[in-house]
Amino acid sequence: MDSSNAQIKAKAQKLIDSKPADPAKLPEWWASWHALGDMVTTSSTSGLSAEQEDEAAASSNANAHWKGWWNSQGPPELPGGPETAQKKSKIVVWGGGAFGTAMATCAARNGHDVVMYVRDQAQADSINNFHKNSKYLTDFDLLPNITASTDLKTANENASLFMHCLPCQLTPKWLETNRDIIPENVCICSTAKGLYVETRQLLGDAMLAALKRPQPLAFLSGPSFAAEIMKGDPTAVVVASEKLYHASAVQKYLSCECMRIYVTQDVVGVQLGGALKNPLAIGAGMIEGMGLGINTMSAFVARSCNELNQLCIAMGGDAHTISGLSGVGDLMLTAFGNLSRNRTCGMRLVKGESLSEILASTTVEGVPTAGVAVYYADRCGLDLPIFRTAFDVINGRLTAKEARAALMNRPLGKE
Repeated sequence: MDSSNAQIKAKAQKLIDSKPADPAKLPEWWASWHALGDMVTTSSTSGLSAEQEDEAAASSNANAHWKGWWNSQGPPELPGGPETAQKKSKIVVWGGGAFGTAMATCAARNGHDVVMYVRDQAQADSINNFHKNSKYLTDFDLLPNITASTDLKTANENASLFMHCLPCQLTPKWLETNRDIIPENVCICSTAKGLYVETRQLLGDAMLAALKRPQPLAFLSGPSFAAEIMKGDPTAVVVASEKLYHASAVQKYLSCECMRIYVTQDVVGVQLGGALKNPLAIGAGMIEGMGLGINTMSAFVARSCNELNQLCIAMGGDAHTISGLSGVGDLMLTAFGNLSRNRTCGMRLVKGESLSEILASTTVEGVPTAGVAVYYADRCGLDLPIFRTAFDVINGRLTAKEARAALMNRPLGKE
């Protein structure tokens, strides 16, 4: 190894040893790491063995071995562990809402170049010029490697991953409109939690129908409020894809010290868990709004988990998935968390607000999902009284007090 390459390796080791514990300082540290990595691409082959020189020359890539060494030397104490030590990539986030901002931040914390696609030019300008999302999570400063664009075609260029953070019911038509500028070989990881009402499909099926072609898809779900991710609170979620390597790629791009991502191939279970807990969370909000205590809430959550499990298995999902982060974990978050829009919707309904008033100011995925859940229950021959009662209250067929009486006066049975 010549002296210049030896110096690079010494500097690399010094950087590895000085990796900061504070997540807020990681972007600056990563910038130094990648800047040093860029020097590797200009290194000569003089540090390689004769055999390596021949192989590099044969492949017309004299830096291949050096780059391989560099990428394999990712600091062992990087956030999320050694598996996240991969080269800087371009991650595109579709959507400038709260969760899109949180996903962009996770990728940026790992040193990736992140582009957020937003429709509002003023919002894009705020992100680019002031490192602030002017519409959502406005109290947080965004990392400097997050930029925004209103030009979807330009934003999508050279992307390694698309993070889909758009509302569920708008997704299929949006994909159909834009499919020609979405590369078909790049994985789309959806964070939308819902069932597509128009066709009563799992969102993944509706997405593929809209794209009219095969496309790598992954689905991220679990107990994860965007504001807490931004604060750096430890969070765990799960990502599913039919081919595990797509889920593993998402895992490595986004996992960091405050975000732990697990992988699975149960795309049905993860989608159903993330979607079906929403109408159940509206029911939890009704309990809270009626002033009932922890006895009631605990019983509601436990029996809701049972119904969620029944429906998931009947639809082809894995019971193990529902007992994990995307099922029980997400239900716990939305049933007890003050930031849950579905829970808040239930509280507002009980206090006398109309559904139209609530939906005029916020997206509540549990409202359209409730009807699809009952449709699935009917098709599978399942009773599921909590799902049915929540649907009836949401649609004005029952009051909250009538729903309480209906559930508590059902025939007694075995757990």
